Amino acid sequence: MSQQAAAAVHAAGTNWAEVAAWAACATVVIYILIGLFAWRQVSEARKLREEQARPFVIVDFEPGFLVYLTVENLGRTMARDVTIEFDKPLETTLDRPRELDETPLFREPIPALPPDKKIRVLFDQFNDRVDKGLPLTYEVKLRYWGPGRQKPWEHPYRLDLGMYLGAALPAKGMPEIADELESIRREIKKWTADGGHGVLVNARNQERKDRIGRRRMYMHVLRREGPKALARMLLQQARWRFGLR
Repeated sequence: MSQQAAAAVHAAGTNWAEVAAWAACATVVIYILIGLFAWRQVSEARKLREEQARPFVIVDFEPGFLVYLTVENLGRTMARDVTIEFDKPLETTLDRPRELDETPLFREPIPALPPDKKIRVLFDQFNDRVDKGLPLTYEVKLRYWGPGRQKPWEHPYRLDLGMYLGAALPAKGMPEIADELESIRREIKKWTADGGHGVLVNARNQERKDRIGRRRMYMHVLRREGPKALARMLLQQARWRFGLR
């Protein structure tokens, strides 16, 4: 083969140095993409762990004959310095010694709210509130800190009692139960002295002791489990009393 033909074949051949350079560049790009994918996976996993381990505080209404305002930590870790802000005053038809907004629960930060902790505050009577045309919606803003976080959690949302209009309310008889609760409250007030410095009971006989014990049990159930649980207890006792077990 002549020198000219060999030169032509060499010119038409593959430039292996250039191919190697392009292969190296492609390898670098692939490693970069793999690195970015791994970084994203790690970031998503870290974010998921934070979401699973974070405190998650909510404010909500528990509707019924009596409406309760609740503050609860649904998360797995402690929430600290929980502040709650409403867009307007918390009006109610109930008689209170002071406005609900002025209670320490809403006026001052909650220092610590552990997981599964729920605070229930009697807010209003549903039917009376609707009849008097008081607000059914509130804009609430929560702000609290969680462990290992550089900034607080913040999330505003709307509370709407109006969504329960027309829904099934507690069965008839709740007013009678409310009357019973009011009688318990009046009885407890009789037991206290000097503005409420403790329960002062002078039990003269076993019957009075039993009655006081029942009243205490009723108040304990009311405070810890709410009026529905107390209603079930009173109904069960009435069935037992009249032999309708």
